[in-house]
Amino acid sequence: MGARLCTLAAGDPAFALVAAVERTGSPAVGAPCAGDGSPRIAETASVSRGFRADVVADFSSDAGALAALALAAECGAALLVGTTGLSPPAAESIRAASRHRAVLVAPNTSLGIAVLADLVSRATAGLPGYEVSIVEAHHAAKKDAPSGTAGRLVRAVESAGGAVRGDQVLSIRTGDVVGEHTVRLAGPGEYLELTHRATSRDVFACGALRAARWLHGRAAGWYTIEDVLRIGAGPR
Repeated sequence: MGARLCTLAAGDPAFALVAAVERTGSPAVGAPCAGDGSPRIAETASVSRGFRADVVADFSSDAGALAALALAAECGAALLVGTTGLSPPAAESIRAASRHRAVLVAPNTSLGIAVLADLVSRATAGLPGYEVSIVEAHHAAKKDAPSGTAGRLVRAVESAGGAVRGDQVLSIRTGDVVGEHTVRLAGPGEYLELTHRATSRDVFACGALRAARWLHGRAAGWYTIEDVLRIGAGPR
């Protein structure tokens, strides 16, 4: 994700890519982040105190998200976190930071997933009493299960007065699946399925860049992808 973000941002005249950072000891440190002429990847701890940016984006880990938060605080930037599976302490630290800067946390930066969550909420409200199940699939190397996106869809159901039993969230980890989520609402004599399939990781990078551009200049606060798209109140 970091590599795709850098490549797409470097090729978009709406952005100025000023830095890319990696964890200490990463083999990527020192390499150009998006080809010849782009900034070289630095270790987070080595970024100079004179560093300035409008938005800091993170797609890494608990530790990486907190490092990005510290970097955003140091340079006065908004913060976009696309990392999934944040621990409660990390999530609370990031939420607390929204009192001082614009913060957007999205476990999935696909714009289609944001619309799916909105549709799931609407469908749940329109089909009271229907039983809801969620099946999500990702590549074999994905660490968290269920995914952060599955949790987001559960919250979309709950926000509309529905419920999803724990045994009705199924996670599949296999092959090189980019991402697939299906929500089924089953009632007497019928069921409704809503499915989103990501066919390229660029969909997440493009959504993140759109969110970053939207965050630029925003007042301090806690934002979601739904705010970017101006669609129904997403689960917060």
